[in-house]
Formats: sequence, structure tokens, C-alpha cells
Amino acid sequence: MSVVPTDVITSILSRLPVKNLVRFKCVSKPWSSLIDGSYLSNIQLRRSFTSNANIKLLLDSYAEDDEYKAYSVDFDSLDNLEELPRPLSTTSFGVSSRIFGSCNGLLAISHDEAGIALWSPSTKECHYPPKLTIGDMYDEIILGFGYDVINNDYKVVRMLSSGKLVMIYSLKAKSWKRIKDCPYEITFHVSQDGAYANGSVHWVGVENDKDDDARVIFGLDIGIEEFHQLPGPESDISYKNFGYRSVGILGGSLCVFRDIYHQDNIVLWVMKEYGVRESWTEDFYVSRDECWQWCMYYTRAISYSRRGDRVLLDDGGRPRQPAWFNLDNRTREVVDIPGAPKHFNAIIFVESLASVLPGNH
Repeated sequence: MSVVPTDVITSILSRLPVKNLVRFKCVSKPWSSLIDGSYLSNIQLRRSFTSNANIKLLLDSYAEDDEYKAYSVDFDSLDNLEELPRPLSTTSFGVSSRIFGSCNGLLAISHDEAGIALWSPSTKECHYPPKLTIGDMYDEIILGFGYDVINNDYKVVRMLSSGKLVMIYSLKAKSWKRIKDCPYEITFHVSQDGAYANGSVHWVGVENDKDDDARVIFGLDIGIEEFHQLPGPESDISYKNFGYRSVGILGGSLCVFRDIYHQDNIVLWVMKEYGVRESWTEDFYVSRDECWQWCMYYTRAISYSRRGDRVLLDDGGRPRQPAWFNLDNRTREVVDIPGAPKHFNAIIFVESLASVLPGNH
């Protein structure tokens, strides 16, 4: 009997759902090694990104009576609701836990008391970095998560809002290390988890010792572990009349919401080509009359629809439901998923075999 070549088996397996692949690990030791290895994982991940397949919307409930449970649905149809065994859940009053990053199918979760967890909703693997206790009661903790393409490593960034005590956790090394302080300060009260794009994690801040209104977009390259500033959408704008709110990822590109003071609207800009000022495109705006949220200045863009005619928005963790905003007729449709919690934070992830176990990198 002829033997099927390994590359043919790999090609076939890379087209199957991750749930099936996890079950197939019990077929044989060679299959288990293949499915656990990075080669098949990378092929499956590239195929998902190329075909825009296996995209999930994670619904992270923050209702105390729901124990901070997590659910997922197929992004295109918003059905096939599945409850997930979310790590670091809590029912303690006054203790919060949130998902602060998504990269290649892995999610990063923070918890006020327990620390941080790296979690794969697809394989159910979980890894807990050592808890850090350093901090300052007057500074907020700023977090970020992304993939170091230079060293084939996943990294967590933790720093104070003042820019001090910048720590990086390496999944490969299984340890934290401190790098030089950040030259920017995040001083205004907008929830800012880092947005990962092009090998860097990004935030909005101000240069130390500069005017608080002079906000800039900056990033930390987690490969070389250096901070850098990005050009803004408009070079001749008066910072006194223009404010960046928070950065995100939309359609695979870095984006930023900004507002013009004394005008009741916010505008989303998208950087089509990373690092190129001229590639910034004004994508759409939302006025106060069109906004359903408690405060439209917390608005966060989650994802375009598959056809690109709508964008999913939420309000940055406030107790409101996400909604589709139609870019053509400027109408909104609040997301209502049967069986899901009424209020939740939403985040996109792709089903993948990427591992949070240090030995698999």
C-alpha cells in the first residue's frame, strides 16, 4: 500500500477546522507531532488570513452575575454561539479582568489580582507569566501584546501611564525584563490597550514635558524593543484643535479616532501603508446624533464586515452593546446575539493552532 506524502497530508490538514485538528492528534504520534508543530500552524494561519476564513468574534462578558464568561460566534453570520472556558474569570466585587490583546489566534488577558494569562480559545491552552508587583498607585497600568517576527516570539508589554517601568515578557524565554523608559506619557483617561501592527504595539500619548494637548501616535517595536513616533494624518493641524483618542486595527491597518474640539463628531483615519503619512485616509465620521453610546469619544472600531460596507463599533468597554455602522446610509444596528450576554466587550480573533506553550516556539 502506498504511503501518502507528508506534504500532501499537511496541505489537507491545513484546510480543516482547528477543532477537528485538535481531535486528530490522537490518530498517531506522527500526526500529533505534526499538529503540535509550528510548520502546520504557520500554513493554517497564512491560509486563514489569505482567505479571510476562520474569523471569530469573541464576546467577553463583564457582568458580575456572568462570572466574566467568554463566548465566540462566527464573525460573518454572528451565529454558532459557543461558551469558552475563559481563564482569570472573577465574581469579586471591584476586581476587573479584561482581554487586552489579540494576535494570530492568541489572546492576552489581565486580572487585577491574578496578573496576566495568554490563552488560545481554539486549543484551550493557557500560559500564566509570573505576576509583577512593581507599580505606582498614582499611575495606571498600560498593556500591549504582539508577535516578535524577528525572534519568532510572542511578547507582552507592561508599563506605567507615566512611561516608566517598561517591562516586556517573552514567551520563548518565559521571563520578564525591563527596557528603557518610554519617552511618551499617556495622561488622558481613555482606555488604551496597545494595538499591534507591523511588528509594533501602538498607543496615543504625549511627549514628556510637552503640552498635554499635543498628542502623538507612537509604537514599540517588540523585535528591537525600541520606541518610535509615527506621522499623524495631518501635518499642519493645530494640536490645540485636534485630538487623537485611541489607536486600533481595522482591515489589517493601523487606525486612529480623532476629534475636533467644540465639534460634535469623531473621525476615523486609517493608515493604508504603515509609516507613510500620505497613506492616511479619512474613512468615516460619527456625529453625536448618530451615536448610541454613553460617550462617543470612547468609540472603538473592531472590524469591517466581509463586504466592507459596514464597520463594527463599540464604546471601549463601557456598558453598551456593539453596533454595526453602515457606511453608505449612515445607519446603525445594535448587535443582538441570541443566548449571548447583553453587554460585552468584543474582540476579533482567528482560529489557529498557534501555541501559548513556551516549548512550542
